[in-house]
Amino acid sequence: MRNPLPPVLILLACVAPLWAQATIAWNEATRGVAVAVDGQRSVFTVDYDYNPAGDITLTKRDAAGALQWTASYDQTDNTKWEKATWVATDSQGRVAVCGTLMSGYSNPVNAASLLMQFDGAGNLLWRHVYDSAFDGSSTRKCLVDAQDNIYVLGLGMGAAGLTTRVRKFASDGSIVWTWQDLAGIGAPQNLKFTPDGGLLVVARGTVGSVNGYAKLGGGGNLIWSLTGVNSVPMGDAAGDATGNTYVIHGEFVFNGGTVLRKLDPTGSTLWSRVHAFGGTRVEVGGDDLPLLAGSPTQSGGGAAFMKCDASGQALWANLNADGPLLLLTQSMLLLDGENNAYLTAASFGAGMEMALCRVNADGSTGWTLTMPSGGAVAMARDSHNALLVVGGRTAKIQQPVPFAAPALTYVWGPACTSRLEWAVVPGAVDYRVWRSPALGQPWAELEVTTGTQFGLPCEVPGQALYRVTARSN
Repeated sequence: MRNPLPPVLILLACVAPLWAQATIAWNEATRGVAVAVDGQRSVFTVDYDYNPAGDITLTKRDAAGALQWTASYDQTDNTKWEKATWVATDSQGRVAVCGTLMSGYSNPVNAASLLMQFDGAGNLLWRHVYDSAFDGSSTRKCLVDAQDNIYVLGLGMGAAGLTTRVRKFASDGSIVWTWQDLAGIGAPQNLKFTPDGGLLVVARGTVGSVNGYAKLGGGGNLIWSLTGVNSVPMGDAAGDATGNTYVIHGEFVFNGGTVLRKLDPTGSTLWSRVHAFGGTRVEVGGDDLPLLAGSPTQSGGGAAFMKCDASGQALWANLNADGPLLLLTQSMLLLDGENNAYLTAASFGAGMEMALCRVNADGSTGWTLTMPSGGAVAMARDSHNALLVVGGRTAKIQQPVPFAAPALTYVWGPACTSRLEWAVVPGAVDYRVWRSPALGQPWAELEVTTGTQFGLPCEVPGQALYRVTARSN
């Protein structure tokens, strides 16, 4: 018989498990091209009216999906119309909307770039049409940083003509700086923040199959650029906390593989690896490792994911995450705080539907949901672990809310009996007990309980790991 041991206090951090299938909380008939969420979990989408004198419309819904208001600027020039491209929120509840002022109807052309800011009640605070009323510029995406500055990616006129441009605005609408591409990376496709305070620009040539990339410093200075990357599909890039960048692009052959390249903080290539699947997107998680997403092959459909280590070797691959659905027109990749991955796309199984596919942080299949109607083009995540998806409609996908794990106590008694005890978590509806055979090994769910203790098999502390996670509705 083992001698009783004193209680051992163990603090465990919460690593969100896959608890249950996600559910569609609501699905409303608001079409959009982008979606954002504020600190109160309100949902903002933008759309536009493709008609003479047509306007961008900003829509706000509360967390339950109830319509709060719609707002727009009444653009009255019948020779022009406004095309929405992105929406972002700031810490004060303000909403930035970027778009392009278009000229003509049957064969429209870009007239000028457009940026507006609204308050949380839908009042227009300011509006900029730049650089002139008709300079051929356009916007692609906007981001808002922790200080509420706004960064707009687009095309603008510069020393080398109409090239990719990033412009930083203060929250009052004043221009802070402008960066103009001189290296020839191509037309703008995506803009991302990096953990080291920089900005990554992803571009694609307007002719041919060629990608380009650039990294900017926080002051708008060019750190490096990478041009002339021959690739059949469009590429992507994401940065890690030490200033390295993971770049992906396709091999320059039909139905080729995916090239994952790691650049150091100066833009020099550290290594390049080819993986046999059709990756088109990459994000770096909280573990500083790259997660790739795309299709099983460059020419096929379906949702495929791959996680690589810091040297580019595959840690796991899930090349059939959506089962028989064969998702197409994939549009956006997002990682949550626990490194679970989400991919928006379109499903054509029962007509064109919005689709969202999740793969868990360990590579196991999570779930795929489809929602009427139209393909999903963008998503955002709120503070309660819900996903907001927009396309032909606007939908909210609710997942269980992860809480911080309570403090756990191992209590060892005579005859080799033991149990876990933990504190009550306010708002929790139940608790999940998990076991791992060793640090770094997968977690297995042992029990779902509404109580605050659980009997354990007789094991020496440290021989196996246990944790408790709390769940709310």
